[in-house]
Amino acid sequence: MQVAVERRPTLLLLIVLGVLFLLMSASTRTRTRVLGETRTLFERGVMTIFSPVPMFVNWVGVNASDIYHGYLDMRRTVSENLQLRREVQELAKDNLMLRRSVGDLARMRALLGYSEQFSMPTLLSKIVMLDTSGRFKSIILDRGSDAGVEINDPLVNADGLIGRVVLTTRDLSKVQLIIDANASVGCLIERNRRQGIVRGDARGGLRMDFVPSLTDVAPGDRILTAGIDGIYPKGIVVGHVSSVEEGKDLFKSIAVTPSVDFMSLEEVIILHSRKIPPEVVRYQP
Repeated sequence: MQVAVERRPTLLLLIVLGVLFLLMSASTRTRTRVLGETRTLFERGVMTIFSPVPMFVNWVGVNASDIYHGYLDMRRTVSENLQLRREVQELAKDNLMLRRSVGDLARMRALLGYSEQFSMPTLLSKIVMLDTSGRFKSIILDRGSDAGVEINDPLVNADGLIGRVVLTTRDLSKVQLIIDANASVGCLIERNRRQGIVRGDARGGLRMDFVPSLTDVAPGDRILTAGIDGIYPKGIVVGHVSSVEEGKDLFKSIAVTPSVDFMSLEEVIILHSRKIPPEVVRYQP
């Protein structure tokens, strides 16, 4: 049984060859004229059987050409897309730098305009380090004693008072911010000129002490430097009253919001104020 199955392909091949032989034999005797041409029956059979082949080859060629050109177009489109993305990124970067430059220019103009209000010498400086999270609230400046910076020089910007220089090297300075718990500034309430001492509250804000309980103080009152501490010139904005309560003893408890946003400091103005000599402070007749 297995031998018979294995011989079936051979038998089928022999039958096909026989049929082809018969067709070839018949083609030598039978001729038909089609459109002025003489074609054998074998030729017509072969043409009928194999006529789809050229059509298929042509279809494959056309579609292969379309696929190839489509691939080239896709590659070109991807390349152009990547190039456009790079150009958009460059334009976005240039736009960001331009906006930053415009912001820097506006900020510097505001600082320069504010510095012209002071009759004392002034110096512009940039902040290289900011520390408001530690116990000592401070900043480091890129100017030092070589630039003429001295201990107790006040710092301001267009918004108001920042602090004072407490340490200098040749090219750097350390500044104690007014929000530091150990800082104190002689101040007054602009509306009624009542004086007091403004200190840091250790939470990033300020409080004003030694204002008598009978003083008329209201939220929104502006607080200015009084010029009575021997360090800060008179009339610099410190902040505004945010709340008022009756305190202990004979004084009010006044919370003050600083006018300066210490978390956004970049450039500052150093004031070379006239300082009271120590011998004058300590002199007693």
